[in-house]
Amino acid sequence: PMPPSFSCQVLIAGGGIAGLWSLRRLLAAGYNAFLLEQNHIGSGQTLGSQGILHGGVKYGLDGSNRAIADQLRSQPPRWLDSLAGRGELNLSSATITSPCQHLWAADSWLARVGATVGARAMQGEVTKLIPADWPAALRDGGHHGSVYQLEESVLDVRSVCHALADPVKDRILHGAIDDISVQNGRVTSIRSGDLLLSADVFLFTAATGNELASTALGFGPKATQRRPLRMIMARGPLPPLWGHCVAVSPKPVATITSHVSESGRIWYLGGGVAEDGASLSNSDAIANAARTAARILPNLPWHAVQWASWLVDRAEPAADSRLPDGPVLRPATNAAVCWPSKLVYAPALADLCLLYTSDAADDSLRV
Repeated sequence: PMPPSFSCQVLIAGGGIAGLWSLRRLLAAGYNAFLLEQNHIGSGQTLGSQGILHGGVKYGLDGSNRAIADQLRSQPPRWLDSLAGRGELNLSSATITSPCQHLWAADSWLARVGATVGARAMQGEVTKLIPADWPAALRDGGHHGSVYQLEESVLDVRSVCHALADPVKDRILHGAIDDISVQNGRVTSIRSGDLLLSADVFLFTAATGNELASTALGFGPKATQRRPLRMIMARGPLPPLWGHCVAVSPKPVATITSHVSESGRIWYLGGGVAEDGASLSNSDAIANAARTAARILPNLPWHAVQWASWLVDRAEPAADSRLPDGPVLRPATNAAVCWPSKLVYAPALADLCLLYTSDAADDSLRV
């Protein structure tokens, strides 16, 4: 027997922040849109992120990623307006864990990029702090050098997912994609278990799941890439800290965000220690992170810290420069494969999805 069918104007596959933001925008624009997620909302890449609303400062320090830095600068204000309840979406129920971050390094290194830091300082994006104003983790942790405050907020990602999803629960379907049917270059349906889903327009925002869609749409294996991370978790008597430790390159030695759980404060460590850890075993990655943490903040009580790690796949559009410089929508006839590339780009990707949907829906009507 044929599976039961379900039809709508727009079907989004993937319930991370990219898919959820696009769903909300499409519904607000009057489209009959639904979203399909195989696990719980935000699972995978979204909840594996550190929740940083990057404004581009760390990418512009040496001038090598200036295009990324310039594009990133326009994104945080859209988020902050929505978080304040006055933007394109109302995300006022979400939590900002820190209104700013810190950047710290040896004076000798920051001196070489002083012009960039100085330019950002003149625009109110960066402030050099005197030691009395340093966060306790740096002041008491044994840091020697410069500390800058970055006007980049950090979010509790789980609360953002709830703020996006809760008002549209009736528009979220749960199930895996078992098959994508394509005829004459058009996606005709998606099969999920016993359910056959059809739509005028299909948007794939499923991170690693986009590889299946890319294959079905004929884009080939080179359309996507993965950059794995082994994120590090440190739990113990650690003071709150959000920011980037940088050294001889703008890639942070470590990017640290703090989270509070029932068992105490947890530091998530990304950046260099997470990238290096992707090629190491669990125990070696933890040992490397522990050595790095003790080197950059030697006076913290590392003897009382418990360590863990987990692998996160960053699924992205393939990029010649290895790092995509913005959100990407790769269109087919009535379907598109989409990546925000960074959490902060979710609103910009939603713009692309809305524009593509308008064009593809018009084409469908003309046919």
